[in-house]
Amino acid sequence: MKRNRRNAIAALLLTGALALGTTACETDDEKARKEQQSQKATGETLGKKNLREKLKREENPNAIGYVYLLSFGKPMGYYIVKGKVSSNGSQLTPQDEIVDTCGSDDCSVVVDGPQDDGTYGNRDPGIFFFLSDGTMVTTSLDYVYTDRPIQAVNVPLLGGTK
Repeated sequence: MKRNRRNAIAALLLTGALALGTTACETDDEKARKEQQSQKATGETLGKKNLREKLKREENPNAIGYVYLLSFGKPMGYYIVKGKVSSNGSQLTPQDEIVDTCGSDDCSVVVDGPQDDGTYGNRDPGIFFFLSDGTMVTTSLDYVYTDRPIQAVNVPLLGGTK
């Protein structure tokens, strides 16, 4: 009986020591992971540099770009655009509204809000952009956007002049 009790206590102590050792390792691993994430968050990475450059180019209202429209994967033609290509589904106001159904926060429900024009329903698919002469173009075709012409693609210029 004493032997079983001693074995049980030894097993319990060993389990406790293993648990403490595992916890210490996990804590060290967690510390290392947090430090690595912190360095990534504050450090300069190529991904962050690329995103800043992309944003700088997209937000330049005078930037000239080229939108090549595709039909079944084949280029049909291209537009020379001024500024940014935007999604038809984007809008200036929030897409959702929180409606209070009973006078307290416990009864709030999220519902679809109105579009910018005050109407409800599905937003238009596709993209829109403006040509240098101010013409707006919308399309739901697949496309490729570049900030320089693609020399290897021989397709007609759609709208505007070179």
